Amino acid sequence: MNSPHAIIFDLDDTLAESFKRPSDEILGKLGVLLEHIPVAIMTGSGFKRMESQFLPVIAGFAHTERFYLFPNSSAQCYVLEDGAWVQVYNLALTSDERADIKATIEKVVNESEMLRDIPYAGERMFDREAQVAYTPVGIDATLETKLTWDADGAKRRFFFNALSQALPQFEVLLGGMTTIDITRKGINKSYGVKWLSERLGIPAALMLYVGDAFEEGGNDRVVMQTGIQTHPVSGPLQTGSFMDEILPTF
Repeated sequence: MNSPHAIIFDLDDTLAESFKRPSDEILGKLGVLLEHIPVAIMTGSGFKRMESQFLPVIAGFAHTERFYLFPNSSAQCYVLEDGAWVQVYNLALTSDERADIKATIEKVVNESEMLRDIPYAGERMFDREAQVAYTPVGIDATLETKLTWDADGAKRRFFFNALSQALPQFEVLLGGMTTIDITRKGINKSYGVKWLSERLGIPAALMLYVGDAFEEGGNDRVVMQTGIQTHPVSGPLQTGSFMDEILPTF
């Protein structure tokens, strides 16, 4: 493949296992990529999680001026300036909007036999200001639980459709293996790709997006409408191998 002029990575199940920290090896490869081109992480996860897990490592790289972080499904963007993470934009939901979203999620869950009694571990609802997220199995669920709780996808499809109908004024997104993410209407990863393309002055067609969920309904699929090149992976091991393949092309 031709070397992209910029590269964007999904986080969960791409750079890292779901809700986990990327390995030092993966982070090191991100640092090497930054020596050549702009690099971004675009994820449904919130900034605080990344700040505690791995952003201090990225802050120590050379050429951090080329790094962009898009948490909450691109509802926010951060860059590093003078050693501090600075918010470039924040498409926040109002407190009333977030309250409405959370109440609607609870109503849908409580009224559905399919969703009501799912065993869970840890928190399930996350209010991140720019996004409300909900995971039926809880943030501390084991990987086995995440893989098996909805093996045929029926529960998440039902949940997604019910919330889409109940909250048409918002963007309802499928995130990772278990999560439903809700942002402002029109705010998803395709918004982030378009914004970064304009910011860098690089056509989306000359950029590359690496993610695990390009299938129908997958949370990475929306970027395809921008014309960006895409590369599917099945997890961090495959992502690391792909980085090894692409680095010699620069």
